[in-house]
Amino acid sequence: MRNIKLGLCLALLLGLTGCKSTALYDWGEYDENLYEYYHDPIAAKEFPAVLEKHLEQLESKNLRPAPGLYAEVGTFKLKSGDTKEAIAFYKKEASTWPESAPLMDALVKNLERQSDK
Repeated sequence: MRNIKLGLCLALLLGLTGCKSTALYDWGEYDENLYEYYHDPIAAKEFPAVLEKHLEQLESKNLRPAPGLYAEVGTFKLKSGDTKEAIAFYKKEASTWPESAPLMDALVKNLERQSDK
């Protein structure tokens, strides 16, 4: 009887260790990079490129990025004066995360209106 209980406990333990939850989306090393962005002026210049590279890696693996990452890269593009790329990233954010579509669509609409002037 004792051996049966021990065997069941071991089987349960092995079964549970084999379970791994998968994330809905991938943040990568966003939190560490964001910390560096705010605390290290040199790293701040590299942060947009690091985010964009992370997104490229996710896209190549058909993985879903975390909410807001496309929009954040779009904002960096906008700050650097690349409105066309910013719009592209805002549109990706809206299509990846439909709940962000109203805000992203408004941003895109305003940027396109400004570009037409």
